[in-house]
Amino acid sequence: MDVILYFQPSAKSSAPGKLYGVQEIAAVNGWHVQTIEGPISRERIAELRKFWHPVGAIAECGSESASIDTAIFGNLPVVFYAHNPKSLPSSALSVSHNSAETARAAAKELMTTGFESFAFIPFERKTYWSEERKTAFTSAIRLNGKKCKVFTTGSKQLNLTERQIELRRFLSSLELPCAVFAANDVTAADVVTAARFENIAIPKDLAIIGVDNYEHICEHTSPPLSSIEPDFKLGGRIAASMLLAAMRDGGRFSGERHRSFGPLRIVRRATTRLLSAYDRHVSNALELIRNEACTGLTAQKVAELFPYSRRLADIRFRQATGHSILEEIHRIQLERAKQILTESGRQIKSISDFCGFRNPNSLRKFFKRETGMTLSEWKNGHRQ
Repeated sequence: MDVILYFQPSAKSSAPGKLYGVQEIAAVNGWHVQTIEGPISRERIAELRKFWHPVGAIAECGSESASIDTAIFGNLPVVFYAHNPKSLPSSALSVSHNSAETARAAAKELMTTGFESFAFIPFERKTYWSEERKTAFTSAIRLNGKKCKVFTTGSKQLNLTERQIELRRFLSSLELPCAVFAANDVTAADVVTAARFENIAIPKDLAIIGVDNYEHICEHTSPPLSSIEPDFKLGGRIAASMLLAAMRDGGRFSGERHRSFGPLRIVRRATTRLLSAYDRHVSNALELIRNEACTGLTAQKVAELFPYSRRLADIRFRQATGHSILEEIHRIQLERAKQILTESGRQIKSISDFCGFRNPNSLRKFFKRETGMTLSEWKNGHRQ
């Protein structure tokens, strides 16, 4: 069996979708994907090549993208994932997230808050993707005639404590209410912390959205963090497909040497969800729906969170969100169904079990009504 080495900074910091996408292509081609964590060096690669005799490699660069010397791989076909394409040799193969496209999606999302003031918070270290997001976001905001401030520490090298102090000062200087785009979820979580210490109400006075949708971060900030999820799985598939072509064509590789992928979806949580002060019941209802919509949750059970009748509960919910309790349940179920449909190896008839429907026929009718397509038609039209 042919072996592909998949280098990643660490399993904890790597989005699982990246590896899943690679493994899909590997399964079709009979590869074994061996993950290798930690720093990449010439000596380590030489030892790994002797041990595994790989036919190719994918190097997920992460925060160390600027320090990888492509020559250390020798004649081994390799595709670089999340490496700054501008710093690679022209002959190198790479795939990266389209940070500008995601930044524009963030701008559109945050402008729906109705806020007039906006801000961008870059990553703690200068990276190409953070700079791309800053440029695209500020341009989009200013294009629409809005103000946008950028957090900066100048040339100072700050530790985490010093950066948090500066971030609190920056937030306290903003014209509130303000909508903030953070370079990624780690940065956004720092913003949430700083806002809480400055007693800035989220999302009433400060709406925040990050990037990556790392659930171990987003679900554990207080309040839970909204985030844009890149299509990491597609990126993995692209990287593996490029590697396949490189191994097949050798030095005659004639395809596009750098490819990119955009955002998959926006996951809306409490940091961008604007509710009236009296609507803590609505907030609780939204959290219940987000967590249990796909487990058979009913609108009646949600309405029981309100201290009044089902009808009045639905009115309150609609006033705060723009739609009914049942429509919100259906929105989550539809999102989940679409997500599962993009995953390979899942039989369509089994999807209803994971979306909260009693049987496949109920899901089929619902999906057709909501999208105008059958499950099969939607799946075939959204294959990557």
